[in-house]
Amino acid sequence: MLQIKIEKNIAHISLDRPNKLNALNKDLIEALSQCMDQAQANDQVKAIYLDSTSSKAFCAGGDVVDIYKKVQATGEDPIPYFEREFILDKKMAKFPKPIIVAYRGIAMGGGLGLSMDCPIRIVDETTRMAMPEARLGMVPDVGMGYFFSRMDQAMALYMSLTGSQINGRDAKDLGWASHTISSNSWKNFEGDLFALDLEGLKREEILEKVQDLLGNYQKNLAHLHSPQDLEKIQDLFGAKTLKEIMERVKDRGGDLYQDLEEASLLSLALIYLKYSYGKNWTREETFDMDLKAIDYCFKEGDMMEGIRTVMVDKEDQPSFKYQDLEDLPWEDLHHLLGGE
Repeated sequence: MLQIKIEKNIAHISLDRPNKLNALNKDLIEALSQCMDQAQANDQVKAIYLDSTSSKAFCAGGDVVDIYKKVQATGEDPIPYFEREFILDKKMAKFPKPIIVAYRGIAMGGGLGLSMDCPIRIVDETTRMAMPEARLGMVPDVGMGYFFSRMDQAMALYMSLTGSQINGRDAKDLGWASHTISSNSWKNFEGDLFALDLEGLKREEILEKVQDLLGNYQKNLAHLHSPQDLEKIQDLFGAKTLKEIMERVKDRGGDLYQDLEEASLLSLALIYLKYSYGKNWTREETFDMDLKAIDYCFKEGDMMEGIRTVMVDKEDQPSFKYQDLEDLPWEDLHHLLGGE
């Protein structure tokens, strides 16, 4: 599940579950948590380089299929899984040694929550990021709402309501990545990185040295979204209410409306409300609220049906609980998120 090697002063940790696109299950979460503890205790290790053994994916997110199957087989509550995942995310966020992340290929869901607080996050032209939880009857979790709520409304809601992808250049522009590189430069970059002498350097000095090295590999990547795309996103998702957004997307959003139609209406409402409420939450508070939201989606919402439809049976027509915005338990949703 993990490949680990000490390269001079750097612990090279590679997620190694390629047949699952490195989806985070309980065992991988525990293995990575223990590995980080060992790296922190090892005085030889001055920094962490976190990547994947597969060029297809850094991490596709949490292993929701595994969660679904365990719930179906045992009836167990999935919340302890998310609690363990969030503990690891917080550990990564507060890790005292610099963490350098290589986002090659897919980086979604829990893969982003795992790494978004790391000081150096490198993307290339193959990078694709997304938070596609609405179709799963869930909401973007792992504290990612903290970053969405600090983005422009239209782009934040476009990404979180539809689950649409961004590429490496978009991620850099949004602050989701710190550096860009060409996919054919990784081997040379890693060779230079692992050759660095970091002995005796403080955290900020290490970061400066790595950033200087990355300057030699800086690559201008192409946007996935054109200026015309961004204007359309502003028009569609800059509306004042969820109802108006959905009406605009239906009228002139093309294929985007299918993304909304296939999503859980309850999840869409939670995501929409969470964007505004989240502006007042710290990263830590966002994690706490995410647990409450996931618990609600599991017990009162469409989480199991969404996972079954999209990831297990792969049917086209889920049987979600609500079909009309007017029927949603809006008062309960506001109360869940801390409103009156």
